[in-house]
Amino acid sequence: MIKTNIQIILASTSARRKALLKSLGLRFTSKASGAEEKLGPPVHLLRGRPAGHAVSLARMKADDVADGERNPCCIIAADTIVVMGKRIIGKPSDTHDAEKILKLLSGKTHKVITGVCLLKLPEQVSFAFSVTTDVTMDRLTDSDIRWYVRTGEPMDKAGAYGIQGLGGIFIRRIRGSYTNVVGLPLPEVIAALKKLKAVGLE
Repeated sequence: MIKTNIQIILASTSARRKALLKSLGLRFTSKASGAEEKLGPPVHLLRGRPAGHAVSLARMKADDVADGERNPCCIIAADTIVVMGKRIIGKPSDTHDAEKILKLLSGKTHKVITGVCLLKLPEQVSFAFSVTTDVTMDRLTDSDIRWYVRTGEPMDKAGAYGIQGLGGIFIRRIRGSYTNVVGLPLPEVIAALKKLKAVGLE
């Protein structure tokens, strides 16, 4: 059993991230961050290190939620990006963008990077890191892509697919953390919570 020593706040209302934390039996509340994610268009050229980009976005989310907190707590914020070569791939803005993104990823290996920031209050102690997983997608036919986009699943996900859903049938292999691809690298998050003495194992 994982014992919480302080209130845990997930700076996200993502169903996927909440489900991952719930799978551990961890007690937490969730709160949406109002931090603006300035990723630009669904696919854009990378400027700087992708891991640093993801961590910066996670820090923004943690700081935004912290502004409204007056009680002792530990905030978990995360941002997941998909990187192909020198391009960051965000969430598709419409079905046409989703099809373009899936054609780009088809038959290739891309990186899924999650930046994480944990912020403990009132001490203002933070711990930030990133986790990278290599994901190889099958070669998709045009009909595969059209079918998948019609399901609606790609529309709210970076990279236009969900490995934990129907999109998983198109994934040939992964190298690294599966939970990272879903949206929150659990082993690393729990290790960080333990370092901050926010949780303990019993």
